[in-house]
Amino acid sequence: MAAIAVIGGGVIGCAVAERLSRERRHRVVLLERDVVGSHASGAAAGLLAPHSEHLGDDTPGGASLALYPELVARVERCGIGVEFRTQETLALALSVEEERVLRQSSASWLDAADACQREPEVSPSILGAAVYEEAQVTPIRLVHALARTAVRQGAEIREGTPVWGLSVHADLVGSVQVPGDSVQADWVVLAAGPWSSGLAAPLGVTLDVRPSRGQLVTLRPVRACLSRVVVWRGCYLVPKPDGTIVAGSTEEEVGFDPRPTAEGVGGLLRFAARAVPVLGSATVERVWAALRPATPDGRPVVGPAPGISNLLLATGHNRNGILLAPLTAELVARAIP
Repeated sequence: MAAIAVIGGGVIGCAVAERLSRERRHRVVLLERDVVGSHASGAAAGLLAPHSEHLGDDTPGGASLALYPELVARVERCGIGVEFRTQETLALALSVEEERVLRQSSASWLDAADACQREPEVSPSILGAAVYEEAQVTPIRLVHALARTAVRQGAEIREGTPVWGLSVHADLVGSVQVPGDSVQADWVVLAAGPWSSGLAAPLGVTLDVRPSRGQLVTLRPVRACLSRVVVWRGCYLVPKPDGTIVAGSTEEEVGFDPRPTAEGVGGLLRFAARAVPVLGSATVERVWAALRPATPDGRPVVGPAPGISNLLLATGHNRNGILLAPLTAELVARAIP
């Protein structure tokens, strides 16, 4: 049995730990400096949106979404429901140019009257909407279900365990240094989000993954007003089972500053009220932000680290980490004999 250390307890790290422990062929230990799901994964809106994120069916996003039904059925046996549900997404057109672009996509097109018939509270000023079949989960529940399932399959999860460094000999990682201990590993999976670059750099591995701050707002409308996800220009409104609506999200390069701002929150509130006017009177229940791992070209970094054959990288998913977690876990599993 290979000893595998997974660094990072977000959705990627927990999905990898669950996948690698599933067949009980490996000894898996996951190292998380805080608690699982305490950063970007636990603070996400939970959209599984390959179309509205411009990834499409015939891309990794579509392939990963196809893995979700089986994954959900398996991990929910641990007793945690992840609130997975498929649903329509309406991508609004508020200008002639937006209408032109959306009509060129592979989605179905609704004129303004039909779109407002499906979602009566959507702004009557829209020119129409593209319709996608997508899905969503509740992210923190998913992360906890993955972690609990991994433990039931034999994995060990160490929370409150920051990684101080990795020891490399003859171009192989031999151990992971943590406070007061050294974790021996045949393989190491680096899934520490935007902190991955700092752990890779001392090994001579250049990893251009940067923090991107995403701000979100939870709204409590005065009455039920949405049954579908609504997106516009990269922003979204996600109705949740408890009746709230999550409005998101910004993308900001501000270093490792996770604090929400008046400007960011104000922009989300203006978007929400413009897209669905009744949300102008909604109660703001929560405001928060998280640091997502972004890459210059927008593509995640998944695979062997150059020059270190037993170090696997699994980071850089930015705002699609929840969506791409199942496929990322499969790719990592295939790379380990």
